[in-house]
Amino acid sequence: MDDSKKRRPRQKRSESTRNKIIESGKRLFSEDGYHGTSSKKIAREAGIAIGSFYNYFANKKELLLEVYRLHVVEVHNMVSGSLSKIDFTSPDLDGRALMEGIVEQTRQLHDLSPDLHRQLTALAHSDTDFQNLKSQEEDRIVGMIIELLKPHRKVLRVKDLEAATIVLTLSLEAVIHTIKMFDTPIEEERLTKALADMLYRYLYKV
Repeated sequence: MDDSKKRRPRQKRSESTRNKIIESGKRLFSEDGYHGTSSKKIAREAGIAIGSFYNYFANKKELLLEVYRLHVVEVHNMVSGSLSKIDFTSPDLDGRALMEGIVEQTRQLHDLSPDLHRQLTALAHSDTDFQNLKSQEEDRIVGMIIELLKPHRKVLRVKDLEAATIVLTLSLEAVIHTIKMFDTPIEEERLTKALADMLYRYLYKV
C-alpha cells in the first residue's frame, strides 16, 4: 500500500484529537476560567488520556494561546465578511454611517464567545505572552481603521490620523467592554448610538 495512504487515516485521527482538545479547552476555559482549569480536566473532557494531551500541547497555557490565535482568526473572518458588504472606501460614504458600522462590528465581536473573551482580556493584563498577542491584534485593528478613514481625509477634523485612530479604538474598547461585562444604567442601544455620535463628532468636521 502507498505510504501516503497509510499516513492519511493517522493524520486525520491526529487532527481530530487535536481539535477535540482545543474545543474542550475552549469550553472549560470559558466555564471555569484559566486558573480553574487543568490539563487533566481538559483531557478528561476531550475523552483522551493525559499523555495524549501532552503529545499536542506542553501545558494548558500553550493550549489557551492556540485558542486565542484561533479566536483572532475567527474574529477577522467575521469582520471581513461583514465589512465586505459595505464600500467603506468610498469618499461618498457618510462618516456617521462609518462610525455606526465600526461600533456595531465591535459590539458583535464582543458577543462572540464572551466568557472566553473575558478570560483572555484578564490574562493580557498579567501575562506577557497574552499581552503580546493582544498588542499585535490591536495594531492590526488600528491599521485597518486607518485604511478605512484615509478616503475621508478632506472631511476629517483630526490631523494626526494614527493618534486619532488609537483614541477611537481605546474608546470603543472601554465603552463596549463596560456594556458587555457590567451592568449599565441605560439600554445598550442608547449607549452604542451615543458612542457612534461621539466618535463621529471627534473625527469629522460637523
